[in-house]
Amino acid sequence: MGSKRKIFELLALKEKLERNSHFKKAKAITQEIMRNNELKEKLLEIVKEDKGNKISMTALQLKSKKFYNLKIQEQIIASENKNIFLEKESSQIQKKIAYKQQKMKTSIEKASYHKKIEKENSEKKELLSYPSLNKSFNN
Repeated sequence: MGSKRKIFELLALKEKLERNSHFKKAKAITQEIMRNNELKEKLLEIVKEDKGNKISMTALQLKSKKFYNLKIQEQIIASENKNIFLEKESSQIQKKIAYKQQKMKTSIEKASYHKKIEKENSEKKELLSYPSLNKSFNN
């Protein structure tokens, strides 16, 4: 019986380790989402500042400005796509964390159940090991 309790305790420990590794992944994804959002905000600020400038330009300057605006817009779109992908990843990791947490909880409950059974069995054996008082008086 002791082996079942130990197995469930080890299983709970394994689930806890896996859950913790998912926590690390979730933290990294969250940090990446924050960096991505900061980059997107900076790009949007650059676009706003550029729209405010109404200076006369040469054809080469205008062509250069359009080229850089196009590159900035591409970066904004890439940032939005990356954010969508990271949000999906974050959601999946959160589901994995919840699943591992539930499995860990179940294993701990089963381990405590088997520990309780072991304790009851050892108490029974201890009570049975004492000689009966009635038997000793009859002899």
